Amino acid sequence: MQKLLVIESDIFKCIQIINYISKNNENIKLYSIAFTYKEAMDIIESKIVDIIILDLKLADDFGTEIIRYIQKNNINKYINPIIVILDKRKESSVLRKNPYINSYIYEPYKIEDIQKNIEFIIKNKTKEIIINKINNELKNLHYNFAYNGTKYLAETIFEIYSKKDSYEENLKRNIYPIIAKKHDKSVNTIHGNIKQATKCMYLDCEEKVINEYFNYSYFTQPKLKEIIYTILNKI
Repeated sequence: MQKLLVIESDIFKCIQIINYISKNNENIKLYSIAFTYKEAMDIIESKIVDIIILDLKLADDFGTEIIRYIQKNNINKYINPIIVILDKRKESSVLRKNPYINSYIYEPYKIEDIQKNIEFIIKNKTKEIIINKINNELKNLHYNFAYNGTKYLAETIFEIYSKKDSYEENLKRNIYPIIAKKHDKSVNTIHGNIKQATKCMYLDCEEKVINEYFNYSYFTQPKLKEIIYTILNKI
């Protein structure tokens, strides 16, 4: 559940945003509303919220100062989850190409525009969570992330996860071409690198770890698809 902070000085706009977002997003919970700079900063400094909707036209006129504070203090939690509402005529230089801002909504705006950007943020956050889980499982098996093959394998597992129903997926025909295109490599290079990283994993990983991970009664090298789908079942 993603915690939402709405920073908006207009109470009627605030209610409109909250009602629409709450109705259309099961994965979002309104954490708080802030009407002033001080109220907003008390919450932001706690680092407890996940998504921020910020109307720069605060009653105390400190909207851009919130962005400056986050950027100056390198609060990584807020990299890319901030949706800024602003008047295009008053756009500040602090907003241009700012890594903490996900998107800009210009006045006059439609609530649907905010909704679309929130969906995009949630999708990316979900992807990040799943990729971290996959990487942790690969680390548990002693895969070495210095090898490109390990990174390609993590991406392969995520692609299969995204397809949901692809347990009989042909890797070389349906999955590796996606990874190959992303990295400007050949399918054979992707396959070969993953195969090499998996061979190194088998040599580096302890017998006990492999046996427990795959529920083996004796030590053997797991096949690639077995590794992939065992990890998918664990995340």
